[in-house]
This record gives sequence, structure tokens and C-alpha cells, in this order.
Amino acid sequence: MDGGIAIRPLLKPDAPLKPGDRLTLVASSLHGVPESYPEGLARLRSKGLEITNGDPEGPPCGPFSADDRTRAERFIGALSEEGSRAVMALRGGYGAIRLLPHLDTLPWRSPRFPIWTGFSDATNLHAYLWHRLNAVTFHGPHPRGLGASEESFNWYWEMVSGKVKAGDSLPLGQAEVVRPGEARGRLLGGNLETLAHLSGTPWFPDFDGAILLLEDVDEPMYAIDRALRHLSHLGVFSKIAGLVLGPFSGRPAREDDPAGDVAELLEPLCPSGIPVLKTPLPGHDLPMATWPLNLPVRMTVPSSGQPSLMLLESPFQEG
Repeated sequence: MDGGIAIRPLLKPDAPLKPGDRLTLVASSLHGVPESYPEGLARLRSKGLEITNGDPEGPPCGPFSADDRTRAERFIGALSEEGSRAVMALRGGYGAIRLLPHLDTLPWRSPRFPIWTGFSDATNLHAYLWHRLNAVTFHGPHPRGLGASEESFNWYWEMVSGKVKAGDSLPLGQAEVVRPGEARGRLLGGNLETLAHLSGTPWFPDFDGAILLLEDVDEPMYAIDRALRHLSHLGVFSKIAGLVLGPFSGRPAREDDPAGDVAELLEPLCPSGIPVLKTPLPGHDLPMATWPLNLPVRMTVPSSGQPSLMLLESPFQEG
């Protein structure tokens, strides 16, 4: 099955990271300070990166670093600052969805786009950047994960330094075949609950012909089932070309669970021609891989053997 590719030109980061480049950390979700993650910062600096804090010191606003408008201004400012080659979410949790209506009112001041990385609550901001700019973004760890897992950092650096090129396959770890098949399409998605809560907004992604990535953490099976059925009622699973299930971890088993596995919940929701695979790497568990989003990939899920996700384009304008 061939998925449709976006008509608008992709806005890609102009070049991979190299020593001397600046990476800006932004508290786009819950409040935090970079110094809380010394191991992650040390690993980034070991590659010669200059690390800056996109949130000036000041009293927090409840659980956030500032009010919603100010956080939105800081996020757009970090992305459009000429000297910043990469921007990373400091942490996740909650709060990025509150930025979205403010972001639409802020001017985009730069013709270039940096390497934006985040996951979990940052799915809100991935979706916003696909909607506004058709940008290529990166689903990957925050500083805590980079410091806690050397393998996660190595995967991040391989991706953002340009070592992963068109024709290369993304790391899948011990992937499992759920339903064999082959598909091509843009790799879109992220956190399941976050995506479900974006439905009905201007920022809900167009999943027509996409390879959809879904993952979540600490959600009981009934909540996962509810979110999946919500996406099904929206027609998402009838539009996509393929489905990648990341980890759904941290959920205690209950006697009233509607199923024992997320793939079992999805079986009646996905049309029979859609390939489905499971991989432990793109989610809240460590190690965590860094994957480019909104970029065309080819998904190959053989009935026996190792599945693959191959990049059909470079994530960068150069390369």
C-alpha cells in the first residue's frame, strides 16, 4: 500500500549538528531547569555543543516556567533564533497544549528551521509544526533520557549529526510482527492520549497515507482502548498506510481490562491490508531511539524475519 506524501514542500533543518553549534533547551511543558540533568548536558557538551537555556530565570507560574503566552513566545523565539541550530524540550508531563492558540498569533522570523526534538507532551508541538510549517521534527529523548541511557544518546547523536541518511533503516530493537505487509508514507504520530486530545482542533494531523506511530505510558488498558476507539471513530485507521506500536508501559493489569495487549485492541479497528509492527524503542522506556517525523519512510513487515523502517529522504536539506 502506498501512502500519500504531503503536497507542501517539507521544511527540513538545513544541516546536521556539528561541534560549535548551539542547542537551546525550552521548558515547553512542566517547569524545570537544565542543571537538573547534568549527565545529559555533559553528553551533549562532549560533542562540542553550546547549551543554552531558552527560559530566563524567574519565578515559575504554577507548574510552568511562565504564563502560557510567554512560554509560547520563548518556544517560537528559540526555534527562529538565527544562532540556534537545535531546540530540545527540557521535559514533558503536561502544558504544551496550552501554547497552541498563542503560537498561531506569533510571527515566524526565520527562513530556516532547527532540529526540534521532544516526545510525550511535546507531541502537541510536533503536530503544531507539521500544521504550520510542514516541518520535519524529531521524536526523541529529553536531557534526562540522554543522561540515563548511553544507547539513547548514541542514537540521538547519530540521527542529528547526519550519520543516518536516506536509504538507512531506523533502529527498531526487538521488533515484533503483528501483521505483515509493506507500506510507504510519512511517519507521523507520537503519544496516543495527546494525539486523541488534539482531535477537533486545527492542529490535529492529517493522517491520510501516513505511517502512524503510537505510544503511551501509565495509562490503564481501558483508557488506551477509549483513545484508540476515538481515533477509529475519526476514521484515522481507515486512512493510514501502516501502524507502528511503541511501548505502552507502566500500566497495571486489571480484572476488567478489555484486552491483554494493545495490538489485540487494534485488531478489529485496522483494515486488514495495513501492516502493523511493535517496537520497544520509540516511547517512554529506555533505551529510546530518535526518529524523524513527517518524513517519508518505507515500512516492511515480513511474515518472518526482522521488520524495517527505511528513510526515503534525508531529514536535512544537506544530505
